[in-house]
Amino acid sequence: MYCKTCGTASKTIASKISRRAQSGITKCNRLECGHAWHVETPLGAPGMDDAETATSCGCGEITTVNALLVEGRRLSADTTAFGDESFQAWSIRVLEALDGVPAESGEASLVRTATNAAKSQTSSTAKKIVDLNKLLVRAITAVT
Repeated sequence: MYCKTCGTASKTIASKISRRAQSGITKCNRLECGHAWHVETPLGAPGMDDAETATSCGCGEITTVNALLVEGRRLSADTTAFGDESFQAWSIRVLEALDGVPAESGEASLVRTATNAAKSQTSSTAKKIVDLNKLLVRAITAVT
């Protein structure tokens, strides 16, 4: 799907139907880049271009996680542009956002896994960011 924010094509990591009406359906698409878009498809319409009907997603429970994922991707892309304080502030917000998000069946709690990743003494800050970004993606798929 084309992300209007990033200006590039991005893989959909999760989607759900957020509204169904006689006129058509609205599907909420969570993208790998961290942004989310609602795509409206009229009933009986052939495959329409996502970019034509996409509107920014405002689904409450996941908006924070999307914003953190976008920020985490930015941190991951340029690890020299931030200090330990930036990482600490971001990781605290990640832990708060993951608190209460259910883990997949049979998996460890997301917040517990995130806490271990953020406080690891053996991992570099760059690795911690990558690990926390992966957990944010898992959180997105868990709540959609």
